[in-house]
Amino acid sequence: MARLSPTELAYQAGSVLPTWALKPLLGAGLGNLGCALCLHRAIPAQTPTHWLPNLNMPPGEIDTLLELLLTSRPGPASGWLTVSFDDGYRDAGEYLRSRAPQFPGVEFIFFVNPEKAERRSGFRWDLAELAIRGGTPKPEALATLDSPLDGEKENERPELRALAEHPDFQLSTVEELEALAHLPNVSLGNHTDLHAPAMSIAEAVVAEDYRRSTERFARLFGPQRHFAFPFGSPKTYFSSRQVRQLRGLGDFLIWSTEARPFRLDERRPGAVLPRFPIEGARPAAQVASMIAARSMSFRARGTPHDFSQA
Repeated sequence: MARLSPTELAYQAGSVLPTWALKPLLGAGLGNLGCALCLHRAIPAQTPTHWLPNLNMPPGEIDTLLELLLTSRPGPASGWLTVSFDDGYRDAGEYLRSRAPQFPGVEFIFFVNPEKAERRSGFRWDLAELAIRGGTPKPEALATLDSPLDGEKENERPELRALAEHPDFQLSTVEELEALAHLPNVSLGNHTDLHAPAMSIAEAVVAEDYRRSTERFARLFGPQRHFAFPFGSPKTYFSSRQVRQLRGLGDFLIWSTEARPFRLDERRPGAVLPRFPIEGARPAAQVASMIAARSMSFRARGTPHDFSQA
């Protein structure tokens, strides 16, 4: 019998722990630490997705997760709980529009791709999803994700522009995003124009993407206060080099996807802050159990990636 990883054991514990036992574990793990979540889509029911089904989480399950977190420790949520969505899908925007007023103490951040929002251009992985649905073998469809990238023309591709209004892959419009940004506890953040893995493409293309997307974001939505790396695992998808490039563009918060909480004193201009990547196909209790376990581990022996000298 295969031995389960610590993370999988934590997920499984969430399947059997009653709520009255899970909440104290969450509270003990998080304590006075900050907690940020990285979600992607808020789809009412799990739909058949051939590429990455874990990116989809039903709104009701997200609500349950937030309630578990908020009731796990005394006092208001303000200042310690951040809930973010990446990629700018319309279903995520609708979730933010309806839920931000219901959770006024939660900081919500919607990370969007400015050029995709403005030009109405979708994502490569949704093209692959359509190809798989149409009968293309999965390996062949996914191979298209790694085809050469032209930073100037990527978001002009007709097949990508047809996706922005596809019923299954609709993106929020600039007008919808502007309306969300007027909610008192919702901010917009930059997720680059290209959504490319920084360490897998030419450095000049990455630097230009950071510069152009920062300028476009400011033109569309105002000063950039938040940036999130696409494919945001430290040392795997970005390094100190990319952190230095971003810090040269301004003093904004930089968010990764690292499964740990953070000390509140880490949150300062130019800081690289972690977000728990949320597996949307998991029930909320399993996700909460994972957050509790990773938080207790961080308290015991965890040390964050140090980008202070980047």
